[in-house]
Amino acid sequence: MLALDGMPVSLDSMKVEMSMELKDQDMSGQSSGTETAEQGDKGKKLTFSGRVSFVNVGTLTQLYTLASAKNDANERKVYRIGNDIALALKIRNVKFTGRINASEHDTLQAWNVSFELREFNSVAEQKEQRAKAQNQPEQRDNTRLKQALINAEEATQ
Repeated sequence: MLALDGMPVSLDSMKVEMSMELKDQDMSGQSSGTETAEQGDKGKKLTFSGRVSFVNVGTLTQLYTLASAKNDANERKVYRIGNDIALALKIRNVKFTGRINASEHDTLQAWNVSFELREFNSVAEQKEQRAKAQNQPEQRDNTRLKQALINAEEATQ
């Protein structure tokens, strides 16, 4: 079962595939070393595939409407996802990404449908943002500068 912002998207024989990129770069140069530089955990991607019967053309229309929806800033809409694998992987918000495919099934009167949803504001991203916020120096009042300005003001009077 899949729900986006509480709206069910029902596909027959639905299958879900998860992928996640663990980005790194080889640091060994011309040597045989195995040293790598980590470049962060990228957002998870869920690929859904299934069938939509010709009778249920509304489901196909709904799917394309959801995929092409934009927010007020004219950016692709972020959806709250309801799905077992998304829950298990702690994926809360997603955006449509990549391609949405619908092709006629060879023997059934149905469409084979597939689409991808990419995690938005991932847990790894939130941790990174918190770490950056904690490492930023705290802004303090520059009392010496204030006193120098006051002294200069008094001197000119």
